[in-house]
Amino acid sequence: MSVDHGNSRYLQRSPYTSTYAHMGEIYVYHDLFGYILKMSPDILAFLERFEGDRVLPEEVCRDNANAFGEMTPESFVGIFLQFGCLIIPGYDQLKDLWDYIPVRSRWNVWTRVGGTLTFYAAWGERELAKVALTEAETAIWDRIDGEAKLDDLAADFGKPAVSELVKKLAHNSVQALKLSALPMSFYKHKQHMKPPYLTSTMPYAPYDAKTDTLPPGFEDMFSPEGYYRHDVSDADAQFDHQETTLSHLFRRPHPALRGRTYGETLIDALKRRWASLEVGSGGKVKILEIGGGLGWVARHVTEALEKFGTEVTYHILELSPTLAAKQRENTAGLSVTIFEGDALTADLPGDDYDLVISNEMIGDLTAIKLTHAQLGMGGEEGIDDDAFEAGLDTLGIAGELVKKHTVPIGDAPDPFYLNVGAWQLIERLWGAIKPGGHAILTEFGELGRYPVLSTQLDHPELSIHFGQLTIVARSVGFETDYEFVMDLIDMNREMKGLATTRSYFRALTAALADHDIALDKFGYTKPMFLNLLGDKLRPGKTLGEIEYDNLEDRLMGLVPHEFKALLLTKPLSH
Repeated sequence: MSVDHGNSRYLQRSPYTSTYAHMGEIYVYHDLFGYILKMSPDILAFLERFEGDRVLPEEVCRDNANAFGEMTPESFVGIFLQFGCLIIPGYDQLKDLWDYIPVRSRWNVWTRVGGTLTFYAAWGERELAKVALTEAETAIWDRIDGEAKLDDLAADFGKPAVSELVKKLAHNSVQALKLSALPMSFYKHKQHMKPPYLTSTMPYAPYDAKTDTLPPGFEDMFSPEGYYRHDVSDADAQFDHQETTLSHLFRRPHPALRGRTYGETLIDALKRRWASLEVGSGGKVKILEIGGGLGWVARHVTEALEKFGTEVTYHILELSPTLAAKQRENTAGLSVTIFEGDALTADLPGDDYDLVISNEMIGDLTAIKLTHAQLGMGGEEGIDDDAFEAGLDTLGIAGELVKKHTVPIGDAPDPFYLNVGAWQLIERLWGAIKPGGHAILTEFGELGRYPVLSTQLDHPELSIHFGQLTIVARSVGFETDYEFVMDLIDMNREMKGLATTRSYFRALTAALADHDIALDKFGYTKPMFLNLLGDKLRPGKTLGEIEYDNLEDRLMGLVPHEFKALLLTKPLSH
């Protein structure tokens, strides 16, 4: 953005900026252009010094001369001017719109009745917003193609009408429109150059530094104990909205699994892989599931085994009382017993299991955040062995496990995370599984990538470094294997499925409900979704904007190819 500030000595914060916070991070969203800037509390405080209309930037910079390390306060003034967060007092930023190109944002939900559109938005946990356009506004929207400038639209519709539509649809409550300096055709073969804000959204909660407490970030050592024991109040909503799992999307028979459920395909795959599982008439299988979700995996695994005459003993160890109650409801009448407790501290229900299942939960276990400085890593000298050993000695159980299992962390980025809780669980499983028994642990992660934080959730959850987890498992004594979950369950990965985000799904649910269509959180394929709509709505015509993708790349809000399985076998003799 280029703004002529003339000879004004003063600057002020743009009235079109709004602020949000999530897990200790702060974001500023521009309600005209759609820019999203991530910043720390001190930088937001710097921006807020420009409240009012007679603020001298040199005075604010002088007061913050040494506040930002190597970055000068003047550089932040430049950034805020570039992204329209600072303006001269009284300056009308609508004057800057006309050379920009309006671009339809991703994840818009709208319905069309006659000649008018209604937009639906439900960002994060915010209330549903419904914005109805007039016929004239709808005509402007229909002309937006990512190529024509706002000035071109103004020639046909007038600047007042166009500017009002921009203010309405670019606003943080809707986020249906972004403004770009370049046409979308420029990025056709240069997608890596496209500014991220054009496809990003701001789903987090509004934040006012003057009145609100900054939401806490996850601690250096964090644990799910408090969240799952106290903060899960609605079991169904937890998996329909807060943290949908792959198994939840396949909890009903699904065409991508040849008409079977996730639990059925999982146990079928494990039976083929491990002949030592005694299934069939007269066979007995004792299973422990660590964290049972809503109980659907337990139900479908038990039913699949009992159908062939296998005698099943199925235990679930569950931390959340709310989820435990739902598991009892969904497994009623089956040989499933639910025990409540923390998987890392509670007594396990048994010690002679044929199979332990940990399905999409180890990312919630305790993890630790470390820096190179703590361990004498990095710099021109590489790793200082003495400082490294001394640093490990200060880390408690995390340092003990790194040394005990010789976990390599010399290639770690700075800072980095270690899946300490998952390592501890592996150790505990050794005593729970009988010789010749097995375990499967599934979660999103990679064989060689250090854990990354999931920022879209309302609680911290990390991906898994499966390479390190494998090293720990082998050190304990397990034989190991590693596989993509979608390959393990033989999912038809090329089938097209509905793609969503959490916020988009909420908005889409509301839009369909206004047309008497009930949408639930399920892995809809394209034919299934079109069948759900029936004759009431037509994607692209009376309903937009619907996206489909190959199931392996995206299904609802998940990326199935990111989910991996670590398979363990306890040798008959060790």
